Amino acid sequence: MQKEQLGHLSKHLKIFTKKDKGYYSSLRRKDIFFDITIEVWPPGATRYSLIYIIECKSYNKRVPVDDIEEFYGKIQQVGGVNVKGIFISNSPLQEGAFNIAESVGMMVIQGESAQDYNITLHKTSKNWKTGRQDSLPFIIATSNSEILGEGERLIERLIDKEIVEIFRENNDSKSVLYNIDKLTKEDIENHAMQILESINPKIISEAYPLSVKQLENFLREREEVKLVDFVDNDSLLGWCDIKASTIGINKLVVGSGRHLFILAHEYGHFHLHQKLQIGQNSYDQFSDSEYNFRKNSHDLKNPKNWIEWQANYFASSLLLPKPQFLARLWKTQDSLQLRRGKYYLDDQFHNRQDFMELTKKMAYFFNVTKTSIIYKMYDMELLINNSKLKSIGQLISEYQDDLFPKN
Repeated sequence: MQKEQLGHLSKHLKIFTKKDKGYYSSLRRKDIFFDITIEVWPPGATRYSLIYIIECKSYNKRVPVDDIEEFYGKIQQVGGVNVKGIFISNSPLQEGAFNIAESVGMMVIQGESAQDYNITLHKTSKNWKTGRQDSLPFIIATSNSEILGEGERLIERLIDKEIVEIFRENNDSKSVLYNIDKLTKEDIENHAMQILESINPKIISEAYPLSVKQLENFLREREEVKLVDFVDNDSLLGWCDIKASTIGINKLVVGSGRHLFILAHEYGHFHLHQKLQIGQNSYDQFSDSEYNFRKNSHDLKNPKNWIEWQANYFASSLLLPKPQFLARLWKTQDSLQLRRGKYYLDDQFHNRQDFMELTKKMAYFFNVTKTSIIYKMYDMELLINNSKLKSIGQLISEYQDDLFPKN
């Protein structure tokens, strides 16, 4: 805030950080501190007649209801009259938190940095983007315009205008803030390993497979996620509603070799994408990614590609953790009298038969499809394709019946 822009009125403006000043609460019997406060003082007054109270928070999930209620409660305890509350966070709000902020007249700004943000709740008049000096809202319970003189109103308009101008360019631009965390494979694997440790440490220490029942119990009891079945005869196998903490699984998938992976995939969205901001219509407009077998990676060209790749890799890491996958691969190769380690696939009949049996046994043990096993082997560079007739992509296409259960 540039006090110089206020000219002779700047002497009526006081700006503090939490290091500079606290505000006494008779309920707590001690001071409450805020990240930034801006006080507007009339000439000769013994107390400010208008105050901006600003809180800045960092989260790894959506902002919970309790935090907005706490901020509002603190404002009520110390703010007095004519308070403008501004909550700045790197994450979007839970639905309940958003509703409270909207109801009480709070401004919400969400973004990763000063150059990457989005006003999700500004509560100004409809013309706030037109260039007019529209004012930001007062916390409704504190509003008392009768005590504001012409000088304070002028300062208020100048401060509001500067806040609006700071964020106007971003809101007027055509760019969209999706809040997709830039997660590496290692990042996602670490997330999955921590979760497996919470579900059952023996999954890691003794290479136990994860079951549908184990994952469902964990989601219900530890993550407080509601699980529902739905009927869809088309291609929708599952969905995740983060705000409602609900995951849906198509009844056609339940009990099939696809069930566990779909459940883990949707959990990937719930776990990794709490901060995500993208509407369903925008999401549906993006094309799906394609696996580039020449580069051994997915071609990630748009937000949907990144979101789905992250959820898929999370599911793979949760169901097929690399150390456990390798240990089971060796054990299965031993049982089939195959050489341990990399599998060199060629065009010989017995070689292909052995490979089909290997993937079948691995899929059965981990309760996933054979396509998931092939992808994992290829990702871990355990599958070397020496075939002159078929690419890995063509080979995987032979297993497409795995994707949908038989009626």
